[in-house]
Parts: sequence; C-alpha cells; structure tokens
Amino acid sequence: MRIVVLGATGNVGSRFIPRAVQAGHEVVAYARRPEAVRAGHGVTAVRGAAEDADALAAAARGADALLVTITGSTRDATFMQRTLPKVIDAAKRAGVDRIVLVSAFGAGDTAEKASVLARLIYRTVLRRFFGDKAASDRLLQTSGLDWTIVYPVNLRDAAALRGAAVEPLNEVAAVPGLPTLPFDDVADALVGIVADSGAVGERLLITTPEGWRPLR
Repeated sequence: MRIVVLGATGNVGSRFIPRAVQAGHEVVAYARRPEAVRAGHGVTAVRGAAEDADALAAAARGADALLVTITGSTRDATFMQRTLPKVIDAAKRAGVDRIVLVSAFGAGDTAEKASVLARLIYRTVLRRFFGDKAASDRLLQTSGLDWTIVYPVNLRDAAALRGAAVEPLNEVAAVPGLPTLPFDDVADALVGIVADSGAVGERLLITTPEGWRPLR
C-alpha cells in the first residue's frame, strides 16, 4: 500500500513509518518540517500543513490510505474540528477513500467505559480536549469515506510491551484503572489496522493486554 501519514514527525507517526516500510508499504510523510523525517527507502517526505487541503490533496494522489496522527494542544477546544474537514476534503479530491484517525480513549462515549478516576480527569481537566476529539470523530463518521477510528489509552515513551490489545469498542465492557501504553505498541498496531479492510467502519480500542474487560 501507499500510505500518507499526517503527523509524520510526532510520537506515533514517526514510529509508524519504519514499521510500515518494514511491512512492505510505501509511505508519504506529510509534515511541516520534512527535514525532520527520517529518510530511507520507501519513504517520501513532503512539506505541508494538515489544514492546507490543496497541498495535501496533491501529496495524496495515488495513495491507498491516509493515516491521521495529528493532535492539538490540550488547551485547544477546536483544533481537530478546524483541521479534519480540510483533511477529509483533500482525501476526497485525491481519490483516497481509506482514512484512519487516531483519536484518544476518553473521547465521547468511550469515557463511559473508563474507570471513575479516568472519567473524572476526562470530564474536568481534559474536557475541552476530549470534546474536540469527539466532535471530529463524528465528522469523520459522516464523511462518506472508508473510515476507521482508533482510541489508544494513555501513551508514553517507553520500551515496547509484548504487544497491544486491539478490540472493537462495542465488545469492550470496561477499561479499568489508567492503563498506559508505549508509543511503539500503538505504531505496531496501526500497521495492521491501516491495511485491514475488515476494520472499515470500526471504532477500535488500543490498550495494554490486561487493560480491558470484555462484555460477558
């Protein structure tokens, strides 16, 4: 596949790129600072901002999928709502139907599956941030594109675990405590998700192997 990555220099996008190439994919790293992208076989760095629909459409032509790993400041209540419509427009103009959005566990109705402590944090300190995420998730769901939305739990820069659990949200009863997952494990999971046509129309939790409870 040819995959365009938005947020190519970020914590998730930068880790996704070498894994995608290793899996046999070709990557277009779309970034404000393409010089910060680690060059290599199978990687093409393109300069551009996520909100520049013209530049993104040009970079995405001929691609099979678009992976959106960008995120705004926790103090910005509208970043994704301002930006995602332009990304959707660019994808349509480029003829790219497949789009995978990295949201965050705690956005919208996902918070209902969180622990009491986590819900308190999501609905107070991070209320504006998660409100923006939830609104942009809904925009993608009504876009007409072949979307997948992933909801990773809290992330950190740490050594990879033995792998992440990737579960459809409608099969998850609860996410106890405050599970924390290394960026590397999310990047690994995303390689499979982007290439999986069976994930179209799915909302997927990405968590630690023990960081979820199934519906009974």
